[in-house]
Amino acid sequence: MIKAVEMQTPALEEMKNFYVNTLGLTLVQEQSTSFSVQVGVSSLTFKKSDPNGQPKYHFAFNIPENKIDEALRWITPKVQIILSQGHEIVHFESWNADSIYFYDPAGNIVELIARHNLDNSANEAFSPASLLCVSEIGLPVPDVEEALLKLSRVGIVPWQDSSSQFAAAGDECGLIIAVKQGRIWFMSDQEEAYPHPLTIKTDVCEITLDYTEGMQVKELR
Repeated sequence: MIKAVEMQTPALEEMKNFYVNTLGLTLVQEQSTSFSVQVGVSSLTFKKSDPNGQPKYHFAFNIPENKIDEALRWITPKVQIILSQGHEIVHFESWNADSIYFYDPAGNIVELIARHNLDNSANEAFSPASLLCVSEIGLPVPDVEEALLKLSRVGIVPWQDSSSQFAAAGDECGLIIAVKQGRIWFMSDQEEAYPHPLTIKTDVCEITLDYTEGMQVKELR
């Protein structure tokens, strides 16, 4: 499970307005240089970056597995959907999932994903409460296999097939998406994956990424 994610943005006020007022998430912490919102069982924090920097990330929110059409109706007035061959909903056969993609004000690629393997269907109307957790976070690294080895040492093991360019580790409630640095993010407009400062807290470890130390994994005991 991904318990918390911390990223950077040069557009702190615009991002707070989007996540709190547009998406309707609960603001749980605010300082002059950061804010945090609650996404189901996860927290999402943005810290102010250098105004000249343009950090970009990819992350996904799990939604109830039976709510992808409702989610589309809910999110469409709020954002511009990223289309895939003219379609607003992207189906992943091997993952048994359906997704909706959009950009937030900082240019991060955000995904709502209904994972049909999970027993989390809901009867309630779709709302901010239907964003159940941060279920994916992209981790650009120079060496995907080395990143998988570091994650495996703390019990986060590969999920489904992996390659030297792309690998998912964890489970469907929390996937670390290790991608080769420089790879084009899926569903982006030719945006390259680059290792910007990032902190991920799971139930077993803390993963950090920065410009000097690269990827570090600290086991939580």
